[in-house]
Amino acid sequence: MRWENPYILLLSAIIPIFIIFVTVSEKYRRRRFSKFAESRFYKFYLQQFSVFHWKLKNILLLIACFFAVLAAARPQWDKELEIIKKTGIDIVVCLDVSKSMDAEDIKPSRIQRAKDQLSYFTDQLRGDRIAIVAFAGKSFVQCPLTDDYSVAKLFLNLIDTKTVATPGTDIGGAIEKAVKVFSKDKKEKIIIIISDGEDLSKNAKKHAEKAAEKGAVIYTLGVGSPEGSTIPTVNENGEIEYAKDDKGNIILSKLDISSLTEIAEISGGKFYPVTPRQSEILEIMKKINQKEKTNIESKRFSRYKDQFRYFVYIALFFLFSDIFIRTDKKIKKSRVIED
Repeated sequence: MRWENPYILLLSAIIPIFIIFVTVSEKYRRRRFSKFAESRFYKFYLQQFSVFHWKLKNILLLIACFFAVLAAARPQWDKELEIIKKTGIDIVVCLDVSKSMDAEDIKPSRIQRAKDQLSYFTDQLRGDRIAIVAFAGKSFVQCPLTDDYSVAKLFLNLIDTKTVATPGTDIGGAIEKAVKVFSKDKKEKIIIIISDGEDLSKNAKKHAEKAAEKGAVIYTLGVGSPEGSTIPTVNENGEIEYAKDDKGNIILSKLDISSLTEIAEISGGKFYPVTPRQSEILEIMKKINQKEKTNIESKRFSRYKDQFRYFVYIALFFLFSDIFIRTDKKIKKSRVIED
């Protein structure tokens, strides 16, 4: 059992104070009455007043207040697993985290702009499931398929160019990994690749064809500039250097538009360059929303059930019991008060 509003339970501390207050007040009232009333009236008062009923009424009232406080604190139990069925599309986003994504031809850097694009894309989703595949020389699933977008963005925030230790850029491997993420019975499959397009493995087209055969549509987002940029790195002394090739020449990393365009068109998708206005994200969302939605079954634990009504019933029972109990005794009509 748990309490939705546990702080309200602090009100139960008032009950002992109330008991002390009522007891002291009644003793004070009776003392003053005995002091100032004539003896015959005081004797009559004692004859018709039931101390037992008065105590019982206060006890019942206190119990009613106690259960009312418990009800206000909203006790909950019976947590159970529920199945939520809704329609949507499964989307796998392949995010390039190779060292070339540290290039700063797009501010603040390619990798940060790519993450911003993906975060904005996630904000546009309504009921669809999203997975994130991080790739460089190898690929791995950073976030499995989920419709909990806050979780997806949490995983996204953990990504940088150190996420995958294996150097290189294997777009084909990322596509292959993305296809494995999808459920086999899904009609529509969407793959979004966010990369600068420098595919060092040169097998992306082959895997794009295989993905298309399995019903996947690939959209590519190009991050970077055709003119290219150097790739900053930090040496052991904490100084900024620039990545060099095996011959000692500084590497100039360029956006490969033609490769990304070809990968997308193989599957019936489209290439979009990344822009500050993020209009390309809205274009992709339009195309996704035109796809046929399929039933997505998502299992998640429901919230605890509110059980406060039982405590309300108990509080009302004791309250009404208190109301119907009288503190005055029935005095026989023949009874006479002595002078």
